[in-house]
This record gives sequence, C-alpha cells and structure tokens, in this order.
Amino acid sequence: MKRILIIITFLSLSLFACSSDDSNLTSVEGVWELVGYNVAEGFDINNDGIKSINILQEIDCVNNEIMVFESTGVVYTHASFNPLIQIYILNEAINEYAFNVECDAEGVISLATNYSQKGNTITLNKHSASVMNDQLSIIYEDAIEIFNADFTKVISRQDLTLVYVKQ
Repeated sequence: MKRILIIITFLSLSLFACSSDDSNLTSVEGVWELVGYNVAEGFDINNDGIKSINILQEIDCVNNEIMVFESTGVVYTHASFNPLIQIYILNEAINEYAFNVECDAEGVISLATNYSQKGNTITLNKHSASVMNDQLSIIYEDAIEIFNADFTKVISRQDLTLVYVKQ
C-alpha cells in the first residue's frame, strides 16, 4: 500500500510539473504597430549628441507601418516602413559614422503571407518572431550593413530588430 501511495504521489507531482501554464501566452491576432527599428549598438543619425538603438527616433521618415494578424493564419502589412539607410565609417578609431537616409517616397509596400503560432513564437515568411506582453519582436540577422568610407566594402553587419505593439 505504501508503494502505491508513493507511485500515485510521484505521478501526481509529475503531472503538475509538466502541465503547461498558458497564462503568459499572448495571442498574436489583431493589429500591431511598428514602434522600434532597433540596432544593438545604436547610432546618432540626427546628430543631436544622443545615440539611440531605435532608428525611428533618429530619422524624420514617416512610419505608419501596421501588421494585421488574422485568425485565418494570414498576416498582412499596411504602409511598410522601408527607408534606405546607408551607414559608413568616417573614423574607425573613434567609431565615427556618417549616414545617408532616404525616406520611402515611392509608395506603399505591402506584404501578405501565412503565419503560425506555437506558444509565444510566431513563424512568418521564414522568420521567427517572439510575442510577449503585447510586444512582438522580429530579428533580421545581419540586415544592417556598415560600409567603408567609399562604399566599396561592407566592414560589419548588425542585426535589425523590428518591435511592434498590439493596438
């Protein structure tokens, strides 16, 4: 009898330890607004003396990007934020950079694709995103290129993290 109680207790503890807690799961369905266009090291593109990791705070381009996740497994964007940002090094010894920024004046670029959600991981267009507490983050590895002064060679790359908040 004692052996049976030990087995039942063990099984009960195992079940509770393995049960999933979905209280932290955020549904991705809905409307998401782009609020961060982040680069880990940050830059002072607008020359105000303050480096920011969020390029949106550094440039004057209009950002109206919205992503809409539907319950059907389709995600689409409105008014994708797509500036051309060229970064080149002026003085490597002191990490002095210069920037060419062209806002997207050509029109609206849109995207529609399928997505799937497993826990707090979203897969869309061969990229993974994470969603937590009404914030969605997508990392594009090596998306930001930094060139030498005459634009003949990429001297480094940085990841770009897009951050969206649920509306």
